[in-house]
Amino acid sequence: MTVRVNKDSFNLREKLSELERPIGLNGSALMRTETPQEAFSLIGARNRNLIINGDMRIAQRATSVSGLNGGGYTVCDRWNLFDNSGSVNIAQSSTVPATTGFGNSLQFTVNSTGTLSSTSVFTPNQQIEGFNSVQLLWGTSNAKSITVSFWCRSSVTGTYGIFVRNSSANRFYATSFDVSVANTWQYVTATIPGDTAGTWIGATNGIGLTVGITLRAGSSRTGTTGVWSGSTVYAPTTQVDWHGVAGATFYFTGFQVEEGKVATDFEHRSYGEELALCQRYYEENKNSQYTATGYHTSFIRSGMQFLVTKRAGPTVTITNAANSAGGSLSLSIGNANTMGVNYSMNSASTSYGVRFDYTADAEL
Repeated sequence: MTVRVNKDSFNLREKLSELERPIGLNGSALMRTETPQEAFSLIGARNRNLIINGDMRIAQRATSVSGLNGGGYTVCDRWNLFDNSGSVNIAQSSTVPATTGFGNSLQFTVNSTGTLSSTSVFTPNQQIEGFNSVQLLWGTSNAKSITVSFWCRSSVTGTYGIFVRNSSANRFYATSFDVSVANTWQYVTATIPGDTAGTWIGATNGIGLTVGITLRAGSSRTGTTGVWSGSTVYAPTTQVDWHGVAGATFYFTGFQVEEGKVATDFEHRSYGEELALCQRYYEENKNSQYTATGYHTSFIRSGMQFLVTKRAGPTVTITNAANSAGGSLSLSIGNANTMGVNYSMNSASTSYGVRFDYTADAEL
């Protein structure tokens, strides 16, 4: 049996020309982009990077610290350090990879090697707030992958770790990268599948996840890489002991963590935007102007609004307090919430202007 299908004739040339027609707003231009970054720029996609201050531009606390032992937040804003052996010098450095558009890196130099024990760990890291990571849906069957990328330079060759963990430190994923040429900048990328198990906090102001680079890890802090587990794994079993080399240096910059399986170019934000993002967690003022105070019988009282709303009620420290007559003051800090802080002074004989330096710390 023969089946015939009749179809109206059409002009092939016209149909081919229709392929050049725009498909929605900027459709044809979008189809001609050659890289993910070009596509993101065209459609105005922003806020891809979950990391704050990944280019190390902001350093409110200090630009260098010497002989640090024990870690914490020290130099470049938002960058934390886990360190339980030896000591290091840390600096905001101008040594950067050429033609990348970065002006700063975070530099570590071994000051004292300490002793490598089974529980030793040295990891510069950033703790990402739950409000900023909830969209990853970790801990569910719909968990999304992330891609980590950064530039680094080390004086010690060998294998290094990259790790991610949850807020309770009972879900870990580690992978590795190799430094084969000393004192040479290299670009590192790693894609990490979303964790479908474990407990990951949602839209709260606590720690959503922690991601970092491992420069030292003892035997009980290394293990199988490339899998999620409940074991404490910061690095592979072949992890180099960078911290065990006196005078060793390690630099990194351009640190980015983004949703998806492709590493895009680093998202450069304006200085003002980056500073404001950092000030959600820490702000300081070393050049305060005089403020008015309220006076009642024998005490003065006033308040101050923070530059940026804080993640949580911060720890406020006031120093160098003085009155408008030039005398020093001893101020008591009252309630400090996410918006500001009030302060007072007893045994005051009159009302006057007050100035002081302060820090407000609401880090994770």
